Amino acid sequence: MLYKWETIGHKRQLEQLEKEISENNISHAYLFSGPKDVGVFRIARIFANILLCPNNYCTNCQDCKLIQNGSHQDLIVIGDNGETIKIDQVRDLINKTNLTSHAPSRVVLIENIERMPIEAQNSFLKTLEEPAGNTIFILTATKINQVLSTIKSRTRRYSFFNVDDSTLRKILTKEYGENADMSEIIQIAQGRPGLAINLIKNPAVLTEQRNIYNQIEFFLKKNDLSRKFTFVEALDKDQNQLELFFDAFSRYLRKLLYEYLYKGDHPLQSMFSLRNVVDLFESLEKTRYLIDRNTNKRLALENFFLQTEK
Repeated sequence: MLYKWETIGHKRQLEQLEKEISENNISHAYLFSGPKDVGVFRIARIFANILLCPNNYCTNCQDCKLIQNGSHQDLIVIGDNGETIKIDQVRDLINKTNLTSHAPSRVVLIENIERMPIEAQNSFLKTLEEPAGNTIFILTATKINQVLSTIKSRTRRYSFFNVDDSTLRKILTKEYGENADMSEIIQIAQGRPGLAINLIKNPAVLTEQRNIYNQIEFFLKKNDLSRKFTFVEALDKDQNQLELFFDAFSRYLRKLLYEYLYKGDHPLQSMFSLRNVVDLFESLEKTRYLIDRNTNKRLALENFFLQTEK
């Protein structure tokens, strides 16, 4: 590798990106997509740094230091604060791109562009098609299906994927040493290095993951709709817990499918057939999709839990 990308995996994509840099074959717009916690935004930030550094990403010059502390005048960053990107923010961004840049290029970095509603994406599209000056857009997305096809077609796209378990284990062990919980961490991370590192560094987060996993197991073993709906109330108020819930429930259903396919049965077979488990999996993903599309969170979750009653 020509550059230190500070991420795990994605060797093929990064080599291609480095080839474009070395050949000065830079597009005016990029769209990096991939699951949460696989390092997409980190790669996008380093790419922006490479483009703006006059010394080939030296990390020590004045430009690099300004980028690192978030004050470089030719780097515009719209980070993900968990909220929708409003159309007024897009208009402000458009105005900024029309200003004269001090560096040879101005870079606009937008994290999770799917947070733009359709109206805002359409407003942004004209700027993307006809950027002012030498502006380079680097967009990221974790939900690529929510990005307008017209935006996708006007960008050079890179897709990033979950890292395989053996690569993740090897690099994590080298970086952080042996860990008694490493196998569990790898299983929870499901190929997402960012999550794995967080679990290693923060044992409390690992405990939280275990607790919600055990809660899900309890819910599948017991028909207790009242307790399930009380749990839904808590999820409705806490987005972080909601994400943990979807991850943990998905892992638990995968475990049941694995045990059925490779052992011939699973511990809840008396209540849930293989078809039931597959249906629950599909319903879980549908519930996640509906919530992402701003369906009433509580109603969607209650409807899902109704399907766990046997």
